[in-house]
Amino acid sequence: MAKTNKSTLGNYDSARAFLDALSTSVDIPAEIKVVDTNNGIINEGQENQRLWASLICVDVELYEQFSSINKEAYCPTFKVKLKNYQNENLDGLINADIVLNKYDLSFVLDKLKQPVGIALVAELADISLK
Repeated sequence: MAKTNKSTLGNYDSARAFLDALSTSVDIPAEIKVVDTNNGIINEGQENQRLWASLICVDVELYEQFSSINKEAYCPTFKVKLKNYQNENLDGLINADIVLNKYDLSFVLDKLKQPVGIALVAELADISLK
């Protein structure tokens, strides 16, 4: 009979406690390349409007494998949400290899505010060029 590994996460007192527990099992690629950026304004025109931005990234090793067969467009991407973004110019990061010196995890929510994934969150100051 085949042995199966089961992982139980258990119950947590808060979403933050759950994310903290997950952070030990999230593998961040050693080499990260920024392939694009997104930015905009949340709650535009309202009193609580604020700027947002994210980096669209790939694992460099995986990207090179896709590139070797001219299929870079199919390489899986992930987002790094920028915390405390203040409209800095992000153009210099496109196609750059970066290192996340410090990051947090946050839930990605759908339009009904239900968690549908996990995102990396970092401040621009905690990201350095490789």
